[in-house]
Amino acid sequence: MMWVERAREASGRAVALRWDLPEVQVSQAWVLYAAELHDEAVRMVKKAIDRKRDCEGAYYLFCRSLFAAGRYQEVLDIAGAAIEASGEDYNVYVPIMNSLGAMGKEEARRNMAQRFIAALENHLKHVPEDARARILMSNYYAELHRVDDALRELNLAVTLRANEASILYNAACVYCALKRKPEALDTLHKAWEAGYRDTVWTRRDPDLTLLHGDPEFERLYPEKPASAPASGSR
Repeated sequence: MMWVERAREASGRAVALRWDLPEVQVSQAWVLYAAELHDEAVRMVKKAIDRKRDCEGAYYLFCRSLFAAGRYQEVLDIAGAAIEASGEDYNVYVPIMNSLGAMGKEEARRNMAQRFIAALENHLKHVPEDARARILMSNYYAELHRVDDALRELNLAVTLRANEASILYNAACVYCALKRKPEALDTLHKAWEAGYRDTVWTRRDPDLTLLHGDPEFERLYPEKPASAPASGSR
């Protein structure tokens, strides 16, 4: 993809200037992640964290790479440190929540959802136009059976970013949580058309379990051979 090549070029220039900066190491890790080299991304971003614990976006990428590699327990092992170090970056909760779901830790996931919602509600008081925060909050409202709240936030998010692939993907997750399979499939198809093609993350995401085995889901996101590297983003 073009953006991956641009990221690689930008990271290469940064490495040439100051390869030892934690921020540069994070940018290198993103390039490795985009190339589906998740274990290598984990090693690189850990170097950045070792040098600068609160390096922007580092723990999010650390957890995300671990999740994409199927290393769910390792995500949970660092969850507390990740949340503490990430400050107001709510994105770090996403791979933590997904790891809890993937491991079947439902009570812990519900408790974390409450914490995540509180962080999102506080963030939206200051940045009400953040569509990603709204669609994520919608998802966890749905999990807690707050149906009206979930649909309200979903509609607001889609109105703000009607053609954004990640918003549509997460809207499909909300519809799954609400057991609305036709809407979930239709919205996931729109996400695919908008460019969301991350097969392994999609198949591992516990929010989309309702769709597994459906012919349309399998067509859009076919299972990769066991030898294929993982992909993922959300």
